Amino acid sequence: MNRRNTGFSLVEVVVGLAIGMISMTIIMQVFAVFEGGKRTVTAGADAQNNGAIALYMIEQDARMAGWGMDTSVYANCNTTYSYCDGSAACGGGAGPLSNLSFTSLKVTDGGTGPDTLTAQYFSDPDISTFRLPGNTSLRSTMPQSSSELNVGSVSGCAVGDMVLVAQAGSCTLMQITQIQDQALKIQHNPGSSGPFNPPANYQNTNNWPAYTTGARLSCFKPPSAGPLYKRTYSVNTTTRQLMFTDEDGTEPAVPEIFDLQVQYGVAPSGSQDVNAWVDASGADWANPTNANGRRIKAVRIALVARSTQYEKPESGTCNTTTQAMVDDWSSWAVFNTASYPSDWQCYRYKVFETVVPLRNVIWGNL
Repeated sequence: MNRRNTGFSLVEVVVGLAIGMISMTIIMQVFAVFEGGKRTVTAGADAQNNGAIALYMIEQDARMAGWGMDTSVYANCNTTYSYCDGSAACGGGAGPLSNLSFTSLKVTDGGTGPDTLTAQYFSDPDISTFRLPGNTSLRSTMPQSSSELNVGSVSGCAVGDMVLVAQAGSCTLMQITQIQDQALKIQHNPGSSGPFNPPANYQNTNNWPAYTTGARLSCFKPPSAGPLYKRTYSVNTTTRQLMFTDEDGTEPAVPEIFDLQVQYGVAPSGSQDVNAWVDASGADWANPTNANGRRIKAVRIALVARSTQYEKPESGTCNTTTQAMVDDWSSWAVFNTASYPSDWQCYRYKVFETVVPLRNVIWGNL
């Protein structure tokens, strides 16, 4: 009787296993390439989204800079008198307010690192119906700088508000401690209820002015720690996050934001047309005077967002992003890679640019 061989020989089994292993290796290599490409695309989309969100946040607050600032009062403040008694309610440092500026938007140059942008407001931007400053004028001359203010109206002014008095280029920042509605008087006494108000001897020693009839006044509500509402955007160079700071503190806003560069758009005095773009550095623009601050009509912003996908180098040196690519990121912004982490070339980046007009400054026709 003939027997039929229904099994596989050892040679056939070994050949089948070899073919299967080769096929599996090819499939895994194709899958790895496909998966790497998918991760690169996904991470690139995340960088696109992060950059767009960050730029939108900065642009929105920068465009609104100066909201509620009564230009007719502070526009001619060439010399400003201010004070803090050292409490947290006015900033924590005793003496003049070193960071007081009526520039609607201020840029702090980061040198070789990211810049910082701060927008200022007289009114709280978190309130949907902003409270505009209450404006009035003195109806009698102050006998001395610490005297109460006899005004034409107390409408729009409240206890705890700041009051800015301006005349002939001089401005004084005070805090309202009492209002006499019928007598139309505003008092600004020192003490726990008026941390922005110095004692009389301090005013006399530092030659604070006593204003005469017709001096302009503007009342506005301050934030919890300082005379003006501020919104600041900066980049944490350790975590590479966009940080947001306001009167409630500092918190991370958007991840994987790598760099931020900002320039002022400057117009000639009395004009609204920007004719120069300048860095926030040097004697004129590192800390703009009120006169120079009124010349700032716009800012241009360049923002860099990083992909989260680490591109593993093939030859031991990353070249996913090269210095030549960085040099072409912007036609005006300078990105200094010396301040970047050592593996910065192993990632991909998205660059966003925009120009933001300061519409409240322009509409104020400064």
